[in-house]
Amino acid sequence: MGFTLTADMKAVIQSAHLCFAATVTPEGRPNLSPKGTVRVWDESSIFFLDIASPRTRANLAVNPAMELNVVEQLSRRGYRFSGRASVHFEGAVFDRAKALVMADEKSYAVTSVIVLDVEQAAPLLSPGYWKIGDEREMRALWRQRRAELDREFEAHLEKQGFLKVEG
Repeated sequence: MGFTLTADMKAVIQSAHLCFAATVTPEGRPNLSPKGTVRVWDESSIFFLDIASPRTRANLAVNPAMELNVVEQLSRRGYRFSGRASVHFEGAVFDRAKALVMADEKSYAVTSVIVLDVEQAAPLLSPGYWKIGDEREMRALWRQRRAELDREFEAHLEKQGFLKVEG
């Protein structure tokens, strides 16, 4: 029997929606890329939409090995999922995945859907847990810290100017 995602793994993925995908270039160099549409596909697979991922797609064409790191930001914990990925440019997988994500996201042009068949997973846990009582305390601490970080970055943006991307 293959790998099965736990209820906690699914909850972390659903909460985060953001992961970092690691692939390997044809030259053997690492490639790490953020993906903002990660979702659970089924009991043993995770997917994301390829909206702007030409290097990830090219790397997977040569070597289908991929790792996804998903962390729930306030809890400072998550999972490292690894396995083999498949790329879908059309068909039932493409259509279903796009519909699942676009139900709660803006509509984007989607080049492909990348599905990771999870072979193994390992927990990711902040060393901050060595110093605090439990996850509830961690979340409270990071709510406060997040507000401080947001204020600091807003001040930076006010001084530097806000990023504007032309169409």
